[in-house]
Amino acid sequence: MNNSENTTIETSPSLAEVKLSYKSKVPAETLPEVTSPEQAAGVLRQIWDDDYIEFKEQFVVLLLNNAKRCIGWNRISTGGTTATIVDPGSVFQVALLANAVSVIVAHNHPSGNLQPSGSDRKLTERIKKSGELLGITLEDHIILTADDYVSMRAKGIL
Repeated sequence: MNNSENTTIETSPSLAEVKLSYKSKVPAETLPEVTSPEQAAGVLRQIWDDDYIEFKEQFVVLLLNNAKRCIGWNRISTGGTTATIVDPGSVFQVALLANAVSVIVAHNHPSGNLQPSGSDRKLTERIKKSGELLGITLEDHIILTADDYVSMRAKGIL
């Protein structure tokens, strides 16, 4: 007997259907444009919790549409004074749900040191490669301190 004939697929009443949708309530032209490290740092300063910038390391993702407008952001993790754990899957989970075309990631250095660590460089490369597989571009990785910032793209690291 051919398996394609008279086959009925029954669904379990306990099986949940997953539905995805995205609808912004904000007109796209009013969203901040982020096409430079300076603009990215400006947006990040607006959303960053000032009580944490010199206290605990945090990791944030900015979500961009195809016009490089910031459609949203998400705090991926909060750690201790010297590190925070970041799973690239978490970065791209929110990017996919928001229908983002590209992302800018950022974290702070409570120490005030603007130099990207070896771990920062490795994580940036992992996020970049993960995004390439999904068709989502990593535009930059910004490191913030209380007084300044550095762009890993501008430093030639990305």
